Amino acid sequence: MINTDQKKNYLKQLFLIAFADAHLDVREEEYLLLVAQKLGIDDHEFNQIKRSQVETSMMIPDNYYQRFRMIFDFVWVMMIDGEIDPREKEICKQLVGQLDFASVVVDDLVDHINYHLSCGINPEHTFAKFEEMLLQN
Repeated sequence: MINTDQKKNYLKQLFLIAFADAHLDVREEEYLLLVAQKLGIDDHEFNQIKRSQVETSMMIPDNYYQRFRMIFDFVWVMMIDGEIDPREKEICKQLVGQLDFASVVVDDLVDHINYHLSCGINPEHTFAKFEEMLLQN
Protein backbone atom coordinates (compact mmCIF):
# COMPACT_ATOMS: atom_id res chain seq x y z
CA MET A 1 0.00 0.00 0.00
CA ILE A 2 1.22 3.51 -0.69
CA ASN A 3 1.76 5.98 2.13
CA THR A 4 0.15 9.43 2.54
CA ASP A 5 3.03 11.32 0.90
CA GLN A 6 2.92 8.97 -2.09
CA LYS A 7 -0.85 9.45 -2.39
CA LYS A 8 -0.49 13.24 -2.38
CA ASN A 9 2.35 13.01 -4.88
CA TYR A 10 0.21 10.80 -7.14
CA LEU A 11 -2.57 13.40 -7.08
CA LYS A 12 -0.06 16.20 -7.77
CA GLN A 13 1.12 14.36 -10.89
CA LEU A 14 -2.48 14.02 -12.08
CA PHE A 15 -3.02 17.76 -11.55
CA LEU A 16 0.18 18.42 -13.50
CA ILE A 17 -1.36 16.69 -16.51
CA ALA A 18 -4.78 18.29 -16.05
CA PHE A 19 -3.32 21.81 -15.85
CA ALA A 20 -0.89 21.32 -18.76
CA ASP A 21 -3.31 22.99 -21.16
CA ALA A 22 -3.80 25.89 -18.69
CA HIS A 23 -7.39 24.84 -18.06
CA LEU A 24 -8.94 22.46 -15.55
CA ASP A 25 -12.02 20.99 -17.19
CA VAL A 26 -14.91 20.10 -14.88
CA ARG A 27 -14.62 16.42 -15.96
CA GLU A 28 -10.94 16.42 -15.09
CA GLU A 29 -11.63 17.91 -11.68
CA GLU A 30 -14.45 15.45 -10.98
CA TYR A 31 -12.19 12.51 -11.84
CA LEU A 32 -9.33 13.91 -9.74
CA LEU A 33 -11.72 14.30 -6.82
CA LEU A 34 -12.83 10.68 -7.27
CA VAL A 35 -9.19 9.53 -7.27
CA ALA A 36 -8.50 11.65 -4.17
CA GLN A 37 -11.46 10.08 -2.37
CA LYS A 38 -10.25 6.58 -3.26
CA LEU A 39 -6.83 7.51 -1.90
CA GLY A 40 -8.35 8.83 1.34
CA ILE A 41 -7.41 12.46 0.63
CA ASP A 42 -9.96 14.83 2.16
CA ASP A 43 -11.49 17.85 0.40
CA HIS A 44 -9.26 20.33 2.24
CA GLU A 45 -6.05 18.55 1.19
CA PHE A 46 -7.46 18.10 -2.34
CA ASN A 47 -7.99 21.85 -2.64
CA GLN A 48 -4.51 22.59 -1.27
CA ILE A 49 -2.95 20.30 -3.86
CA LYS A 50 -5.13 21.81 -6.58
CA ARG A 51 -4.05 25.35 -5.68
CA SER A 52 -0.36 24.56 -5.29
CA GLN A 53 0.37 23.59 -8.91
CA VAL A 54 4.02 23.16 -8.01
CA GLU A 55 5.97 20.60 -9.99
CA THR A 56 7.40 17.96 -7.76
CA SER A 57 9.44 14.89 -8.54
CA MET A 58 7.39 11.75 -8.81
CA MET A 59 7.49 9.12 -6.10
CA ILE A 60 7.59 5.82 -7.92
CA PRO A 61 5.84 2.83 -6.35
CA ASP A 62 7.76 -0.43 -6.18
CA ASN A 63 4.69 -2.37 -7.25
CA TYR A 64 4.14 -2.93 -11.00
CA TYR A 65 0.37 -2.91 -10.54
CA GLN A 66 0.43 0.49 -8.79
CA ARG A 67 2.67 1.94 -11.49
CA PHE A 68 0.31 0.71 -14.18
CA ARG A 69 -2.66 2.17 -12.28
CA MET A 70 -0.86 5.51 -12.26
CA ILE A 71 -0.30 5.31 -16.01
CA PHE A 72 -3.94 4.48 -16.59
CA ASP A 73 -5.03 7.47 -14.50
CA PHE A 74 -2.51 9.74 -16.25
CA VAL A 75 -3.92 8.79 -19.65
CA TRP A 76 -7.53 8.98 -18.45
CA VAL A 77 -7.03 12.52 -17.11
CA MET A 78 -5.33 13.51 -20.36
CA MET A 79 -8.30 12.44 -22.45
CA ILE A 80 -11.33 12.76 -20.17
CA ASP A 81 -12.31 16.18 -21.53
CA GLY A 82 -12.59 14.77 -25.05
CA GLU A 83 -9.44 16.50 -26.29
CA ILE A 84 -5.85 15.35 -26.12
CA ASP A 85 -3.80 18.49 -25.80
CA PRO A 86 -0.21 18.01 -27.03
CA ARG A 87 1.13 19.54 -23.79
CA GLU A 88 -0.87 17.06 -21.71
CA LYS A 89 0.34 14.19 -23.86
CA GLU A 90 3.97 15.28 -23.59
CA ILE A 91 3.80 15.47 -19.79
CA CYS A 92 1.98 12.15 -19.67
CA LYS A 93 4.71 10.49 -21.77
CA GLN A 94 7.43 12.01 -19.57
CA LEU A 95 5.75 10.68 -16.43
CA VAL A 96 5.26 7.25 -18.01
CA GLY A 97 8.97 7.21 -18.85
CA GLN A 98 9.80 7.97 -15.22
CA LEU A 99 7.74 4.90 -14.28
CA ASP A 100 10.06 2.84 -16.51
CA PHE A 101 7.51 2.19 -19.27
CA ALA A 102 7.93 3.02 -22.96
CA SER A 103 6.11 6.19 -24.04
CA VAL A 104 4.26 4.17 -26.71
CA VAL A 105 2.17 2.79 -23.81
CA VAL A 106 0.39 6.16 -23.76
CA ASP A 107 -0.68 5.82 -27.41
CA ASP A 108 -1.75 2.20 -26.88
CA LEU A 109 -3.83 3.12 -23.84
CA VAL A 110 -5.45 6.03 -25.70
CA ASP A 111 -6.56 3.60 -28.42
CA HIS A 112 -7.90 1.07 -25.91
CA ILE A 113 -9.64 3.67 -23.77
CA ASN A 114 -11.21 5.31 -26.83
CA TYR A 115 -12.58 1.95 -27.85
CA HIS A 116 -14.02 1.32 -24.38
CA LEU A 117 -15.50 4.83 -24.25
CA SER A 118 -17.16 4.27 -27.64
CA CYS A 119 -18.78 1.18 -26.11
CA GLY A 120 -20.01 3.20 -23.12
CA ILE A 121 -17.65 1.53 -20.63
CA ASN A 122 -16.67 3.69 -17.63
CA PRO A 123 -13.07 4.11 -16.38
CA GLU A 124 -13.28 1.54 -13.58
CA HIS A 125 -14.62 -1.17 -15.87
CA THR A 126 -12.03 -0.20 -18.47
CA PHE A 127 -9.26 -0.54 -15.90
CA ALA A 128 -10.71 -3.87 -14.77
CA LYS A 129 -10.18 -5.17 -18.32
CA PHE A 130 -6.55 -4.04 -18.21
CA GLU A 131 -6.19 -5.56 -14.76
CA GLU A 132 -7.31 -8.92 -16.13
CA MET A 133 -4.64 -8.69 -18.80
CA LEU A 134 -2.00 -7.76 -16.20
CA LEU A 135 -2.89 -10.71 -14.02
CA GLN A 136 -2.67 -13.12 -16.96
CA ASN A 137 0.93 -12.08 -17.66
